[in-house]
Amino acid sequence: MRRGPGDPADTAGHHSDRAVIRQSGLTGVAAAVSVGVGLLLDITIAARFGAGRNTDAFFVAARIPLGLVAVVLVVANQALVAAFRTSMTANGDAATSRLVSRIVGVVIVAGAAFVVLASLLATPLIRITAPGISSNEVSTAATMVPIVFAMVPLVAVSEVMRAFCNARYAFIVPALMNVVLSGVAATVILVGPRHVIAVVAWGYLAGAVGQVSFMTAMAVRRGLRLRPVLDLKNQELRAVGKLSVRPFVAAGCNPLARLGEQLMVSFLPVGSITILNYGYRLISAIGGTIFFRSVVVALVPRLTEAHIRGDNRETLRITGLGLRIMLALSVPLTVFLAVLAEPAALTVFQRGNFTRASASLLGVILAVYSISLVGSALQRVLLAPFFARLDTRTPLHNTVYGVLANLALLPLLTLPFGWGNRNAIIGIALAYSLAQFVNVTHAWYCLRRAIGSPARGLARLAPRLVAASVISGAAMVGAVLLFQLDDSLSTGTLFLRTAVTGLGGVAILALAMLLFAGKDLSTTWRSLRRRPATAALQADAERLS
Repeated sequence: MRRGPGDPADTAGHHSDRAVIRQSGLTGVAAAVSVGVGLLLDITIAARFGAGRNTDAFFVAARIPLGLVAVVLVVANQALVAAFRTSMTANGDAATSRLVSRIVGVVIVAGAAFVVLASLLATPLIRITAPGISSNEVSTAATMVPIVFAMVPLVAVSEVMRAFCNARYAFIVPALMNVVLSGVAATVILVGPRHVIAVVAWGYLAGAVGQVSFMTAMAVRRGLRLRPVLDLKNQELRAVGKLSVRPFVAAGCNPLARLGEQLMVSFLPVGSITILNYGYRLISAIGGTIFFRSVVVALVPRLTEAHIRGDNRETLRITGLGLRIMLALSVPLTVFLAVLAEPAALTVFQRGNFTRASASLLGVILAVYSISLVGSALQRVLLAPFFARLDTRTPLHNTVYGVLANLALLPLLTLPFGWGNRNAIIGIALAYSLAQFVNVTHAWYCLRRAIGSPARGLARLAPRLVAASVISGAAMVGAVLLFQLDDSLSTGTLFLRTAVTGLGGVAILALAMLLFAGKDLSTTWRSLRRRPATAALQADAERLS
């Protein structure tokens, strides 16, 4: 029997709760590898160039391009995955390949024009976005603008390819694509001339070239038939473009908020821009890339198919599962990062030209940023059903409210420190963290009003997670004091004691969870081992076909 587009048997193995958790976990491992290589890239830059005027100049030049890279990731994850999955289900693989080809054509042409425009406006762009830096820093940053902006269209094509793979339930290998970018970039920086900051920009560009080559090969292997085409009048392309407008605007609000932060930080002591950038990049990688994104990319295709069937009950069930997974990840992660961020930062970053004072301040910034993890995790899951329904208005409003709250909190939490105080960047991290919970409140309200509450089981799980995490955190605080992790220890000793503290915290967390919720965990695991009826029917359909 021949299968048509959207035949349930085509996706028979992907719908169970076990599949969600398995794919989320494996994707998280792959993403962790990517973050590890990205961390090596950051360490390479920090050790070679420290935290000073040159690094501030680079991050000012890269602020908009790196922000746009994050925007593209969000659009691909929230709009393109659902659009490609819908196209595969309704129209088949050949039509989806033609759609992907048209999108790639638009990205390349628009990206080239964007790079030319940024190059022409490089100097005024730097002066506007960082008015507090010196003239020499402005000049240095402006020379790097064309290089770092050139990586944006390359990364955009990579994200289109990743969205195609995710829509085909391929998550693990695509999650490794940043290994290529970071690995190539770090290699270029290591072999390039010392103390020439432009080598960092060239490294990122070389990494983007490697990444797009890797992802194109992966997408072709998953069935994509790519061909050069530029058809702006195509209705499907216009529909995807219209669908992507609001996610693009919503995601673009976050770089605008980061630019607002940079406007203030540019008046703070030299090196503040660099340290804040490292802190934000690390918290985004630890939470968003390793743990949270891997859950969402596993949920969105399933939520999309539940919406196509008109099954709101299944949508709420999948969303509730996502919330429980996110809480189980984010609550302990918050505690671990709050306790161990400073000794970990000293262990990893205190080397070369990156001083102990800079590494210690980075650790404090990470601890403050950890407050945002629970809010960021819950927001992603609560908005996923809206993207699955191709509703982009609600996520746009959600982002606008969060950004407005962030910008409103910035002066309130930063100015009391004073312009000459390097610790003022702590207020910037705190403003970002608190604003995340504005996003959660709005997303919860909208989801409950649209299809109902996904809160079943949360009231029982959340207190147990908090209690177990607090016990683990208290034990790690005791170990920090016992091992004197805030003293001037050698790097090897600090690494060993920090690792022992972290492993001990994990063991105590596991024991506390078994004590407080052992029966619940056992029941949940047994339920996940059972195949749902729908999956059984799909497997039967596959055998009959």
